[in-house]
Amino acid sequence: MSRKVLLAGGSGLIGKNIYQLLTRFGYEPIILSRNEKLSERNDFIYWDPSKSYIKIDGQLNVRAIINLCGAGIAEKKWTDDRKKELVDSRIIPAHFIAELIKTEKIKTDVYLGSSAIGIYGDRPGTNACKESDQINGDTFLSKICIEWEKAQDNIPDTVRKVLVRTGIVLAEEGGALDQYRPLLNLRMAPYFGGGKPYMSWITIDDLSNMFLHGIESNISGTYNAVGDLPVNSKEFAKAFIRSQSKWAVSRSVPNFAVKLMLGEMSAVVLESQFVSNEKIKATGFDFKAKTIDEAFEQIKK
Repeated sequence: MSRKVLLAGGSGLIGKNIYQLLTRFGYEPIILSRNEKLSERNDFIYWDPSKSYIKIDGQLNVRAIINLCGAGIAEKKWTDDRKKELVDSRIIPAHFIAELIKTEKIKTDVYLGSSAIGIYGDRPGTNACKESDQINGDTFLSKICIEWEKAQDNIPDTVRKVLVRTGIVLAEEGGALDQYRPLLNLRMAPYFGGGKPYMSWITIDDLSNMFLHGIESNISGTYNAVGDLPVNSKEFAKAFIRSQSKWAVSRSVPNFAVKLMLGEMSAVVLESQFVSNEKIKATGFDFKAKTIDEAFEQIKK
């Protein structure tokens, strides 16, 4: 059985962590990259999904394909052009990968694709979002995720498919904490929406291990990738302060100020999702970080 694993979108924060994990477990990760110069390396293959092109001869046999493609949701303001980019950067690669599998250009046992808990929309309160919930598509983030998942429905049924709805990713560098760290110099950590929105988080290591679990187990279907105990934005800010060596206080950022700074993208911090992870835990997967405090301690190591 092949030990090769294709990583589409493997150059980002999550992809780099998964690459390292796969290597430790004896796999041979190969990154699909738009940088043609890197295709000279054995662990890179050049592709351009927008042109339906991949630089391989014959058939490529791999153990799994992990699709992490997608422009960063919170990297730029949501202009009309940016919104189109957010959608296209997810849908086009998914369609192309499906075509590569259908035409047997790539032969694989399992496909692991990405989505996000934004699919649940804004769900105030602690009524836990589950994979079986009806999706309304009443926010932009929800609509993106719906289209994202529909595109991955095209993956042939002959391949075992796992879809991962990722929560707020916590990492030592990068991820959601990038908006918090600079403010520590001002001795503060912000919270939003009056502290009410719930944040369903996951450490980068637990997320990477969940993808590995998807390869090595026989699971299929859609799973939420979040830790055990979501916290509201005020609790999150306080836990972040506790994890730091600097003295700081948590400060509320008024909704009008968030909307003035971020425009429609303010949904990223104002929408609330209290998300359940019971389905993935029922498959035998165990989260290393049980609480938000444990999460912050673990990502510092």
